[in-house]
Amino acid sequence: KTHFDKTKSVEGQEIHCQTCHQHETKDKHFEVSRKKCFLCHFKNAELNKGRAKCSLCHEIPTKPLQRQKVEGAPEKEGEKTINHKSIEADGVKCASCHGHMIRGKGEVVQQMCLDCHDNEEAITKEASNKKLMHEKHVADQNASCFDCHAPIEHNKKADYIDTARLQCQTCHPDHHKYQRLLLEGAQRPGVPSIPALMAAVNTNCTACHIEEKIINGEKVANGTGKACAACHTPKHEGMVEEWKSSTASAAKEAKEIEKDAEAAIEAAKATATPEQIEEANKMMENGRGNLNIVEYGGGVHNKKYSVTLIDAAMTSFEDAIDLLAEEEEEGVEVDCECSDGKLDCADEDAKAEAKTYECACDDEDYVVCQGDE
Repeated sequence: KTHFDKTKSVEGQEIHCQTCHQHETKDKHFEVSRKKCFLCHFKNAELNKGRAKCSLCHEIPTKPLQRQKVEGAPEKEGEKTINHKSIEADGVKCASCHGHMIRGKGEVVQQMCLDCHDNEEAITKEASNKKLMHEKHVADQNASCFDCHAPIEHNKKADYIDTARLQCQTCHPDHHKYQRLLLEGAQRPGVPSIPALMAAVNTNCTACHIEEKIINGEKVANGTGKACAACHTPKHEGMVEEWKSSTASAAKEAKEIEKDAEAAIEAAKATATPEQIEEANKMMENGRGNLNIVEYGGGVHNKKYSVTLIDAAMTSFEDAIDLLAEEEEEGVEVDCECSDGKLDCADEDAKAEAKTYECACDDEDYVVCQGDE
Protein backbone atom coordinates (compact mmCIF):
# COMPACT_ATOMS: atom_id res chain seq x y z
CA LYS A 1 0.00 0.00 0.00
CA THR A 2 2.79 2.43 0.92
CA HIS A 3 4.60 1.86 -2.35
CA PHE A 4 1.52 2.76 -4.39
CA ASP A 5 1.10 6.08 -2.57
CA LYS A 6 1.75 8.54 -5.41
CA THR A 7 2.77 11.28 -2.99
CA LYS A 8 5.79 9.15 -2.07
CA SER A 9 6.78 8.17 -5.60
CA VAL A 10 9.95 9.37 -7.27
CA GLU A 11 9.28 12.28 -9.62
CA GLY A 12 8.02 10.94 -12.95
CA GLN A 13 7.83 7.41 -11.57
CA GLU A 14 4.68 5.33 -11.90
CA ILE A 15 4.71 2.39 -9.52
CA HIS A 16 3.25 -0.91 -10.68
CA CYS A 17 3.89 -4.51 -9.68
CA GLN A 18 6.71 -5.02 -12.16
CA THR A 19 8.57 -2.03 -10.78
CA CYS A 20 9.76 -4.23 -7.94
CA HIS A 21 8.76 -7.78 -8.95
CA GLN A 22 10.76 -8.95 -11.93
CA HIS A 23 12.40 -12.06 -13.28
CA GLU A 24 15.86 -11.64 -11.80
CA THR A 25 17.34 -15.16 -11.63
CA LYS A 26 16.65 -18.64 -12.98
CA ASP A 27 15.65 -19.82 -9.52
CA LYS A 28 12.45 -17.78 -9.31
CA HIS A 29 9.89 -16.59 -11.80
CA PHE A 30 9.35 -13.31 -9.97
CA GLU A 31 11.32 -11.85 -7.10
CA VAL A 32 12.13 -8.51 -5.56
CA SER A 33 15.76 -7.56 -5.89
CA ARG A 34 17.13 -6.07 -2.69
CA LYS A 35 19.32 -3.87 -4.83
CA LYS A 36 16.19 -2.08 -6.02
CA CYS A 37 15.05 -1.57 -2.45
CA PHE A 38 18.42 -0.08 -1.58
CA LEU A 39 18.41 2.26 -4.59
CA CYS A 40 14.95 3.69 -3.92
CA HIS A 41 15.31 3.90 -0.16
CA PHE A 42 18.86 5.25 0.10
CA LYS A 43 19.39 7.45 -2.96
CA ASN A 44 19.50 11.14 -1.96
CA ALA A 45 18.38 10.17 1.56
CA GLU A 46 20.04 10.71 4.92
CA LEU A 47 20.80 7.60 6.92
CA ASN A 48 17.87 6.66 9.20
CA LYS A 49 15.73 9.55 7.95
CA GLY A 50 12.48 9.35 5.98
CA ARG A 51 12.44 6.48 3.50
CA ALA A 52 15.90 5.44 4.71
CA LYS A 53 14.71 4.89 8.28
CA CYS A 54 16.16 1.66 9.64
CA SER A 55 12.97 0.62 11.44
CA LEU A 56 11.13 0.27 8.11
CA CYS A 57 12.92 -3.05 7.70
CA HIS A 58 14.75 -3.77 10.94
CA GLU A 59 13.68 -4.25 14.51
CA ILE A 60 15.74 -1.84 16.57
CA PRO A 61 17.89 -3.78 19.08
CA THR A 62 17.35 -3.24 22.80
CA LYS A 63 20.44 -5.13 23.91
CA PRO A 64 22.99 -2.99 25.80
CA LEU A 65 26.04 -2.03 23.77
CA GLN A 66 28.37 -2.21 26.79
CA ARG A 67 29.91 -5.64 27.15
CA GLN A 68 29.57 -5.62 30.92
CA LYS A 69 25.83 -4.91 30.84
CA VAL A 70 23.13 -7.58 30.84
CA GLU A 71 19.86 -6.87 29.09
CA GLY A 72 17.05 -6.30 31.56
CA ALA A 73 19.36 -5.96 34.56
CA PRO A 74 18.57 -3.00 36.87
CA GLU A 75 20.83 0.01 36.51
CA LYS A 76 23.19 0.85 39.32
CA GLU A 77 23.24 4.36 40.69
CA GLY A 78 25.41 6.66 38.61
CA GLU A 79 25.54 4.25 35.67
CA LYS A 80 23.76 4.40 32.34
CA THR A 81 22.77 1.63 29.98
CA ILE A 82 23.65 2.50 26.40
CA ASN A 83 21.56 0.94 23.68
CA HIS A 84 20.15 2.04 20.33
CA LYS A 85 17.18 3.68 22.01
CA SER A 86 19.35 5.80 24.33
CA ILE A 87 21.68 6.71 21.47
CA GLU A 88 18.75 7.91 19.37
CA ALA A 89 17.41 9.92 22.31
CA ASP A 90 20.84 11.52 22.80
CA GLY A 91 20.93 12.62 19.16
CA VAL A 92 23.99 10.56 18.22
CA LYS A 93 24.31 10.23 14.44
CA CYS A 94 23.69 6.72 13.12
CA ALA A 95 26.62 7.18 10.72
CA SER A 96 28.93 7.26 13.74
CA CYS A 97 28.77 3.46 13.79
CA HIS A 98 26.81 2.45 10.69
CA GLY A 99 28.16 4.81 8.03
CA HIS A 100 29.98 1.96 6.31
CA MET A 101 26.78 0.00 5.73
CA ILE A 102 25.58 2.17 2.84
CA ARG A 103 28.01 2.69 -0.02
CA GLY A 104 27.46 4.33 -3.37
CA LYS A 105 25.15 7.11 -4.51
CA GLY A 106 23.13 5.35 -7.18
CA GLU A 107 24.25 7.90 -9.75
CA VAL A 108 23.05 7.74 -13.35
CA VAL A 109 25.81 6.35 -15.56
CA GLN A 110 25.40 8.32 -18.78
CA GLN A 111 27.44 5.81 -20.75
CA MET A 112 24.57 3.37 -20.25
CA CYS A 113 22.33 5.65 -22.31
CA LEU A 114 24.33 4.60 -25.36
CA ASP A 115 23.45 0.95 -24.81
CA CYS A 116 20.01 1.82 -26.20
CA HIS A 117 20.42 5.21 -27.89
CA ASP A 118 22.67 6.37 -30.73
CA ASN A 119 22.80 10.17 -30.58
CA GLU A 120 24.96 10.83 -27.54
CA GLU A 121 24.64 14.62 -27.48
CA ALA A 122 20.86 14.71 -27.91
CA ILE A 123 20.28 12.01 -25.31
CA THR A 124 22.72 12.89 -22.54
CA LYS A 125 21.72 16.57 -22.40
CA GLU A 126 18.39 15.46 -20.89
CA ALA A 127 19.90 12.82 -18.61
CA SER A 128 19.51 15.02 -15.52
CA ASN A 129 15.78 15.55 -16.16
CA LYS A 130 14.58 13.09 -13.53
CA LYS A 131 10.87 13.46 -14.31
CA LEU A 132 11.33 12.91 -18.04
CA MET A 133 13.72 9.99 -17.60
CA HIS A 134 11.38 8.11 -15.26
CA GLU A 135 8.30 8.82 -17.38
CA LYS A 136 9.87 7.59 -20.62
CA HIS A 137 11.88 4.67 -19.32
CA VAL A 138 10.14 3.32 -16.23
CA ALA A 139 6.48 4.32 -16.49
CA ASP A 140 6.26 3.78 -20.26
CA GLN A 141 8.74 0.96 -20.86
CA ASN A 142 9.23 -0.75 -17.50
CA ALA A 143 13.00 -0.38 -17.69
CA SER A 144 15.06 -1.83 -14.87
CA CYS A 145 16.56 0.65 -12.41
CA PHE A 146 20.03 -0.63 -13.21
CA ASP A 147 19.68 0.00 -16.90
CA CYS A 148 20.59 3.56 -15.89
CA HIS A 149 21.67 3.66 -12.23
CA ALA A 150 24.75 2.36 -10.49
CA PRO A 151 23.78 0.21 -7.48
CA ILE A 152 23.92 1.19 -3.82
CA GLU A 153 25.39 -1.43 -1.50
CA HIS A 154 23.92 -2.10 1.93
CA ASN A 155 25.77 -4.63 4.09
CA LYS A 156 28.40 -4.97 6.80
CA LYS A 157 31.26 -6.03 4.54
CA ALA A 158 33.08 -2.70 4.27
CA ASP A 159 35.82 -1.53 6.62
CA TYR A 160 34.01 0.70 9.10
CA ILE A 161 37.12 2.82 9.72
CA ASP A 162 38.33 3.34 6.16
CA THR A 163 34.82 4.21 4.99
CA ALA A 164 35.12 7.40 7.04
CA ARG A 165 38.91 7.83 6.90
CA LEU A 166 39.13 7.86 3.11
CA GLN A 167 36.32 10.39 2.69
CA CYS A 168 37.96 13.72 3.48
CA GLN A 169 34.63 15.54 3.73
CA THR A 170 33.57 13.35 6.64
CA CYS A 171 35.77 15.48 8.89
CA HIS A 172 36.59 18.38 6.57
CA PRO A 173 33.37 19.61 4.94
CA ASP A 174 34.13 22.09 2.17
CA HIS A 175 37.86 21.69 2.75
CA HIS A 176 40.17 24.12 0.91
CA LYS A 177 37.19 26.34 0.09
CA TYR A 178 39.23 29.54 0.35
CA GLN A 179 42.04 28.23 -1.85
CA ARG A 180 39.46 27.42 -4.51
CA LEU A 181 37.97 30.92 -4.26
CA LEU A 182 41.41 32.41 -4.81
CA LEU A 183 42.23 30.18 -7.76
CA GLU A 184 38.88 30.91 -9.40
CA GLY A 185 39.19 34.65 -8.75
CA ALA A 186 35.47 35.20 -9.21
CA GLN A 187 33.88 38.64 -9.28
CA ARG A 188 32.70 39.96 -5.93
CA PRO A 189 31.12 43.29 -4.90
CA GLY A 190 33.79 45.88 -5.58
CA VAL A 191 36.22 43.24 -6.86
CA PRO A 192 36.57 42.30 -10.56
CA SER A 193 37.09 38.75 -11.80
CA ILE A 194 40.81 37.89 -11.71
CA PRO A 195 41.45 34.15 -12.21
CA ALA A 196 44.84 32.79 -11.16
CA LEU A 197 47.61 33.15 -13.73
CA MET A 198 47.68 29.43 -14.50
CA ALA A 199 43.90 29.05 -14.80
CA ALA A 200 44.05 29.38 -18.57
CA VAL A 201 45.93 26.07 -18.81
CA ASN A 202 43.86 24.32 -16.10
CA THR A 203 46.75 23.97 -13.67
CA ASN A 204 45.51 22.29 -10.48
CA CYS A 205 46.87 21.81 -6.96
CA THR A 206 49.19 18.92 -7.81
CA ALA A 207 51.27 21.06 -10.16
CA CYS A 208 52.70 23.14 -7.30
CA HIS A 209 52.31 20.84 -4.29
CA ILE A 210 55.12 18.49 -5.25
CA GLU A 211 57.23 18.53 -2.10
CA GLU A 212 56.62 15.81 0.47
CA LYS A 213 56.32 17.12 4.00
CA ILE A 214 55.71 15.20 7.23
CA ILE A 215 53.12 16.78 9.53
CA ASN A 216 52.09 14.91 12.67
CA GLY A 217 53.68 11.78 11.25
CA GLU A 218 51.73 11.91 7.99
CA LYS A 219 52.80 12.76 4.46
CA VAL A 220 51.41 16.00 3.06
CA ALA A 221 51.95 17.40 -0.44
CA ASN A 222 53.49 20.81 0.20
CA GLY A 223 53.66 23.70 -2.24
CA THR A 224 57.13 24.84 -3.26
CA GLY A 225 58.79 27.37 -5.51
CA LYS A 226 60.71 24.51 -7.11
CA ALA A 227 57.55 23.72 -9.04
CA CYS A 228 57.64 27.22 -10.55
CA ALA A 229 61.26 26.79 -11.56
CA ALA A 230 60.56 23.38 -13.08
CA CYS A 231 58.28 24.91 -15.72
CA HIS A 232 59.66 28.44 -15.94
CA THR A 233 63.18 29.58 -15.05
CA PRO A 234 65.37 29.17 -11.94
CA LYS A 235 64.71 32.76 -10.88
CA HIS A 236 61.01 31.94 -10.53
CA GLU A 237 61.73 29.76 -7.50
CA GLY A 238 61.89 32.80 -5.23
CA MET A 239 58.59 34.15 -6.52
CA VAL A 240 56.48 32.12 -4.07
CA GLU A 241 58.14 33.58 -0.99
CA GLU A 242 57.92 37.09 -2.44
CA TRP A 243 54.19 36.65 -3.06
CA LYS A 244 53.67 35.27 0.43
CA SER A 245 55.56 38.16 1.98
CA SER A 246 53.85 40.94 0.02
CA THR A 247 50.31 39.63 0.54
CA ALA A 248 50.98 39.00 4.25
CA SER A 249 52.27 42.57 4.64
CA ALA A 250 49.23 44.03 2.90
CA ALA A 251 46.88 41.85 4.96
CA LYS A 252 48.56 43.03 8.16
CA GLU A 253 47.95 46.65 7.16
CA ALA A 254 44.31 45.84 6.46
CA LYS A 255 43.97 44.24 9.91
CA GLU A 256 45.19 47.47 11.52
CA ILE A 257 42.55 49.48 9.67
CA GLU A 258 39.98 46.88 10.70
CA LYS A 259 40.89 47.48 14.36
CA ASP A 260 40.52 51.24 13.87
CA ALA A 261 37.09 50.71 12.32
CA GLU A 262 36.00 48.44 15.17
CA ALA A 263 37.08 51.10 17.67
CA ALA A 264 35.22 53.79 15.71
CA ILE A 265 32.01 51.75 15.75
CA GLU A 266 32.30 51.11 19.47
CA ALA A 267 32.90 54.80 20.18
CA ALA A 268 30.00 55.88 17.97
CA LYS A 269 27.39 53.66 19.63
CA ALA A 270 26.51 56.42 22.09
CA THR A 271 25.77 59.03 19.42
CA ALA A 272 25.11 57.31 16.08
CA THR A 273 21.71 55.98 15.09
CA PRO A 274 21.05 52.21 15.05
CA GLU A 275 20.72 52.42 11.26
CA GLN A 276 24.18 53.95 10.95
CA ILE A 277 25.72 51.32 13.21
CA GLU A 278 24.01 48.60 11.18
CA GLU A 279 25.31 50.07 7.92
CA ALA A 280 28.83 50.32 9.34
CA ASN A 281 28.67 46.69 10.50
CA LYS A 282 27.62 45.60 7.01
CA MET A 283 30.66 47.38 5.60
CA MET A 284 32.81 45.56 8.14
CA GLU A 285 31.26 42.23 7.20
CA ASN A 286 32.01 42.80 3.52
CA GLY A 287 35.57 43.78 4.33
CA ARG A 288 36.16 40.77 6.56
CA GLY A 289 34.71 38.47 3.91
CA ASN A 290 37.30 39.66 1.38
CA LEU A 291 40.14 39.64 3.87
CA ASN A 292 39.29 36.14 5.13
CA ILE A 293 39.67 34.69 1.64
CA VAL A 294 43.27 35.92 1.54
CA GLU A 295 44.11 35.02 5.14
CA TYR A 296 42.58 31.54 5.11
CA GLY A 297 43.31 30.69 1.48
CA GLY A 298 46.89 31.93 1.32
CA GLY A 299 47.41 34.92 -0.96
CA VAL A 300 50.12 33.06 -2.84
CA HIS A 301 47.43 31.12 -4.72
CA ASN A 302 46.49 34.26 -6.67
CA LYS A 303 48.55 37.31 -5.79
CA LYS A 304 46.82 39.86 -8.02
CA TYR A 305 43.35 38.84 -6.86
CA SER A 306 44.54 38.77 -3.24
CA VAL A 307 45.86 42.33 -3.43
CA THR A 308 42.58 43.46 -4.98
CA LEU A 309 40.61 41.73 -2.22
CA ILE A 310 42.76 43.37 0.44
CA ASP A 311 42.29 46.79 -1.17
CA ALA A 312 38.53 46.23 -1.22
CA ALA A 313 38.63 45.19 2.45
CA MET A 314 40.55 48.34 3.39
CA THR A 315 38.04 50.45 1.50
CA SER A 316 35.16 48.82 3.39
CA PHE A 317 36.82 49.44 6.76
CA GLU A 318 37.66 53.05 5.86
CA ASP A 319 34.11 53.64 4.60
CA ALA A 320 32.78 52.50 7.97
CA ILE A 321 35.10 54.94 9.74
CA ASP A 322 34.12 57.78 7.39
CA LEU A 323 30.42 57.06 7.82
CA LEU A 324 30.62 57.49 11.57
CA ALA A 325 33.03 60.43 11.30
CA GLU A 326 30.47 62.28 9.17
CA GLU A 327 27.96 61.84 11.95
CA GLU A 328 30.39 63.35 14.43
CA GLU A 329 31.13 66.28 12.11
CA GLU A 330 27.46 67.11 11.85
CA GLY A 331 27.66 68.20 15.49
CA VAL A 332 24.88 68.71 18.00
CA GLU A 333 21.68 70.47 17.03
CA VAL A 334 19.52 72.12 19.68
CA ASP A 335 16.37 74.19 19.23
CA CYS A 336 17.99 77.35 20.54
CA GLU A 337 19.37 80.60 19.13
CA CYS A 338 21.52 83.45 20.38
CA SER A 339 20.36 87.01 20.93
CA ASP A 340 22.79 89.61 22.29
CA GLY A 341 25.00 86.88 23.69
CA LYS A 342 22.16 85.12 25.48
CA LEU A 343 20.88 81.64 24.70
CA ASP A 344 17.17 81.60 23.89
CA CYS A 345 15.65 78.08 23.69
CA ALA A 346 12.24 77.13 22.30
CA ASP A 347 11.05 75.19 25.35
CA GLU A 348 12.15 73.44 28.52
CA ASP A 349 13.24 70.31 26.63
CA ALA A 350 15.50 72.40 24.41
CA LYS A 351 16.93 74.12 27.49
CA ALA A 352 17.69 70.74 29.07
CA GLU A 353 19.35 69.52 25.88
CA ALA A 354 21.42 72.72 25.64
CA LYS A 355 22.54 72.21 29.22
CA THR A 356 23.47 68.58 28.56
CA TYR A 357 25.68 69.54 25.63
CA GLU A 358 26.99 72.67 27.39
CA CYS A 359 25.76 74.99 24.65
CA ALA A 360 26.57 78.71 24.74
CA CYS A 361 26.78 81.75 22.47
CA ASP A 362 30.09 82.65 20.86
CA ASP A 363 31.38 86.14 20.03
CA GLU A 364 29.43 86.20 16.77
CA ASP A 365 26.16 85.15 18.41
CA TYR A 366 26.26 81.58 17.08
CA VAL A 367 25.19 78.61 19.22
CA VAL A 368 28.21 76.45 20.02
CA CYS A 369 27.91 73.15 21.90
CA GLN A 370 30.57 70.85 23.29
CA GLY A 371 29.65 68.16 20.74
CA ASP A 372 30.59 70.56 17.91
CA GLU A 373 34.25 70.62 18.86
